[in-house]
Amino acid sequence: MKTIKSTLAALAAVSGLAVAGNANATLTNWYLDTDGAGGHAPTLVKDWVDLTGSAYVHNTFTGGTAFSFNEVGSFTAFSTDGGSNVGGVDLSPVLTANFVGSGTGNTGGQLTFAPGGTLDVFSGATNIAAFNLQTGSANLNANSTLPNGTVSLIFKASNILPGYFFDSGMTDLSTLLSAPGGFVLGFATTNALPLSGTVPAKYVTAYNNAFTPSVGPTVTANSTTDLYFSNNGQYRLSVPEPGSLALIGLGLVGLAASVRRRKA
Repeated sequence: MKTIKSTLAALAAVSGLAVAGNANATLTNWYLDTDGAGGHAPTLVKDWVDLTGSAYVHNTFTGGTAFSFNEVGSFTAFSTDGGSNVGGVDLSPVLTANFVGSGTGNTGGQLTFAPGGTLDVFSGATNIAAFNLQTGSANLNANSTLPNGTVSLIFKASNILPGYFFDSGMTDLSTLLSAPGGFVLGFATTNALPLSGTVPAKYVTAYNNAFTPSVGPTVTANSTTDLYFSNNGQYRLSVPEPGSLALIGLGLVGLAASVRRRKA
């Protein structure tokens, strides 16, 4: 059974954690304090944070092989580096996050995320970080499936509360929001697992709050216009250029795995 391998692999400031000259660098040994000023000490993240979640995508075919898409998704960050059974740490409390995004694509061609998508990270009910999607793209296979490791997305922080994210020297990364280039976040994904059945009501509500026209009230995944995906696992993140973290996937683009049925 395939799973999406996703990673909240690193949080870095362009000015503070640039890795010039190394196209394959992996950001390591940063700290995450999931309860901020609470009683838990910051957790060392050696390489990645493990995620589990899902996403709903609504596609609109605009003529020929062209389509536009809107997407909402969520995930939970529950452990670091594989969890306590393999040398990592089980997070307490866990973090949750919500994503909203949109874009366009062509079956068997280019998939593009529009700037302005949002990613909000929560500790309990507290919104500890907010990110805006800067750019995103992918090339689909000829049969419109999404090749592994070919999507590039970059998020930039618009707000981060102090006390949650630290670099290897325990510098609070919230202090670097105003640094040249800002503060960016990276994920990695290799696979998307399409799910069948009724899309959870929380995604229908989130979609209708974000987009017009509305869908529902009940939405059933159909592998063409309404897609429901699982996204969970972990993966290491490579930094493709100094100071920016590119996403290699992110279950949020799982829509490409099934649009081939429309083309057939």
